[in-house]
Amino acid sequence: MTNPISTPRMRRGVKVAQFIITVQVAFGLVGLVLVLVGFFSTFDGKLLPVLVYAAVVPALLGWLLSRWSSRRAFVRWVTIAVQVLVISLSMLDLVLYSTLTWGALFGRHALHWAVIVLLLLPQAGHWFDSSRLHEGEDQR
Repeated sequence: MTNPISTPRMRRGVKVAQFIITVQVAFGLVGLVLVLVGFFSTFDGKLLPVLVYAAVVPALLGWLLSRWSSRRAFVRWVTIAVQVLVISLSMLDLVLYSTLTWGALFGRHALHWAVIVLLLLPQAGHWFDSSRLHEGEDQR
């Protein structure tokens, strides 16, 4: 007889984080198209770092979304790291141009902060880490 593996349903907080990341990827792709249009209309070399950033962040988030169902802990932590990196790079830009304000720090990055908080909740930790429990059961 086969023993069906019961997989718990994804918690609401994890689903919301997944949806927010999907929205971030969609808007990131729109931003990439806009940067590509700007780059190819001016051929300005100053846009190359922006072009790389606009391509790498949605690609990395999309890859993490594709690995989401694996429920591996590294997906959770890399997703948090990417969100922190995006906030940090934006803060660096704001500090360099002396426009850093509380509104710019939190209002502009509300979705990034929401993903970080949702993925740091214990329910997200349980959902991602429980894949290790199932792997241990299979090895016995």
